[in-house]
Amino acid sequence: MRTSSLAAASLMALALACAPDKEHAAHAGHEPVAPGAVPAAQAPAGNVVQQEMVMLTQTLQNAVRAIGLGNVTSIEHDIHRLHGAKEATDAAVRSGSYQLKKNPDKVARFQQLDHDFHEELVKLVIASRKNDVPAAAEALGGILKGCNGCHSEFRP
Repeated sequence: MRTSSLAAASLMALALACAPDKEHAAHAGHEPVAPGAVPAAQAPAGNVVQQEMVMLTQTLQNAVRAIGLGNVTSIEHDIHRLHGAKEATDAAVRSGSYQLKKNPDKVARFQQLDHDFHEELVKLVIASRKNDVPAAAEALGGILKGCNGCHSEFRP
């Protein structure tokens, strides 16, 4: 089938462009979101962390739908779009332009939880590349645990 061949070729190109040894390199097949930018239709009034959370929420909602439909190949693209927003959050925390509202003295802990959280997202990317629905569902569970952990410590 022509469509499946095209899809396989697209996934192969994306997988090669997103190889783990090129951590967060430019990704083929889509434009990364500029640091601090969220598409206007999605952007909330607020800071970079709130903007990242809006994008993340939409990505996770899409992941749940994809799991329900039995085809998780679209998830990888959505997750890679988050990278610019993550970089904007990192930069704002490092520069002090974003101050944690709860536990502001625990910036290192916040950064560690954020790093760990994004490592969980990698598991979802890997499942997406393989269209492994059970692994995607399992990865999503780990991601949601990370949401709760960070929110309990840092969300006012």
